[in-house]
Amino acid sequence: MTYDDEKEKSSAGPNSADDRVLGRLIAFSDGVFAIAITLLIIGVVIPEGTTDFNLNAVLSSLWPNYLAFLISFFVIGLYWIVHVRQFRFVRKYDSALLWLNLLFLLFIVIMPFTTSIVSRYESQTAVIIYAANVACVGYTRTAAWFYSAHNHRLIDKRLTSPYIKRTTILNLIAPSIFALSIGIAFINYHLAQYIWISIFIIHVIASPIFRLPKLD
Repeated sequence: MTYDDEKEKSSAGPNSADDRVLGRLIAFSDGVFAIAITLLIIGVVIPEGTTDFNLNAVLSSLWPNYLAFLISFFVIGLYWIVHVRQFRFVRKYDSALLWLNLLFLLFIVIMPFTTSIVSRYESQTAVIIYAANVACVGYTRTAAWFYSAHNHRLIDKRLTSPYIKRTTILNLIAPSIFALSIGIAFINYHLAQYIWISIFIIHVIASPIFRLPKLD
């Protein structure tokens, strides 16, 4: 934290400077999420030369694009929810948290690009690139949470250690499945894509176990 930050905190109250910076961090993150999730639809493009006579056939042939769009939409949406829930408990910040959050957003921003690749090219390479991107999203989000929560470094002191551990495990589910799918893609890249869908099923089942504690 800079000298100016310390001076501002001393004049405005013990937590007001942290609150303002965290507010800016969350607002910036929300903006990045909103832009990334909107750009996904750009990958669903009707080819030039489509006419009234072949429109139905063309729309039907775009199903890989629809599937890639939906998976990415819900993956980004899932991480937005995770981001919102976890920053609810963050009380302070430091440079490391800012950089970890920025690294996490970097991989979110890349998702529209990798989504367009996996929707246009039915290949092992496309599947691996997409899976690696999403795995990096999950692991950087987990790193930011672990850094903030370790020994209650930046989070609410009232959060229990068992809750922190359970949340860390839940954070690792999605990126681990995508990382696993990279290995499977070398054997059968179609099977690797089907495995991605299991993430949403697991999260639906696991969510009640990892319910947010009431601290207010």
